[in-house]
Amino acid sequence: MTYAARVWNDNWMNFSVLRHGAFDGFLVTSKNSGTHWVKYMFAVALADTYGIPRPEYFSENAVRPYIGWPKDDPVFPQLPRLAFSHTIPHRLADWSWARSLAGLPPYALCVRHPMSILASHHAKWEYDIQVDWLEYLRGDPDGKRYRCDLYWLARFWNRWGHIEKAFPSSILRVQYEGTRADPAGTLDAIARHWKIALKPEAITAAVEAGTKEAMALKVDPEAEPNVLQNRQQSLEDLFSGEAMDIYAGRIRELFQYDLGYDFMTPPKA
Repeated sequence: MTYAARVWNDNWMNFSVLRHGAFDGFLVTSKNSGTHWVKYMFAVALADTYGIPRPEYFSENAVRPYIGWPKDDPVFPQLPRLAFSHTIPHRLADWSWARSLAGLPPYALCVRHPMSILASHHAKWEYDIQVDWLEYLRGDPDGKRYRCDLYWLARFWNRWGHIEKAFPSSILRVQYEGTRADPAGTLDAIARHWKIALKPEAITAAVEAGTKEAMALKVDPEAEPNVLQNRQQSLEDLFSGEAMDIYAGRIRELFQYDLGYDFMTPPKA
């Protein structure tokens, strides 16, 4: 499958967006953009606000009763219905009449600088994909070889960038780097966007629970490995020479929206 065919398939054959109308808020995240961290903190804040048990771990399955998959049934009926996905939505999401008919919820769009995403993804999954850094950066236009690469990021970035431009009030853009700087502010902004009244003390407790030290004590023994991986090389080293040439070429070729990032400058966070 060519890249163009893969884009067409994403845009016209993925009908999962039709399930989104069942929810009060929807977290859509680029891969390796702090998804486990943000979901876990928000789940802790929900639990403390509504007086229910916190999730035992920060794993996807442990957090699903609070922020689940679109197919999940409610576990705590007193909670607002929330879901998350890495979805690249159908073109129906571009049309006002279809959005109204489907009752699409407000979205929190969690993203991160592509350099950080790529470095994190390769560090996390190198044991599985078994390719070196340069080969991984070249990517797979077909979209079958990697869970996330520059081609996947471009498809995600371009679809959500287009929707954000067309319907800005429906999208709260949440940058990972901003969340690192002010996690409490991010949780509060997401809650307000979803019209959820989180208690201030619940947000404070959630931020404390979301530190790397606290989360290291909440690793699910049944979950996927390496969620708390630590990359060894700096972004400046990884994106230099031939690697930077590959990266810059793909950015110029594929990306239509920047979602607030300077693609060519490594982030500080």
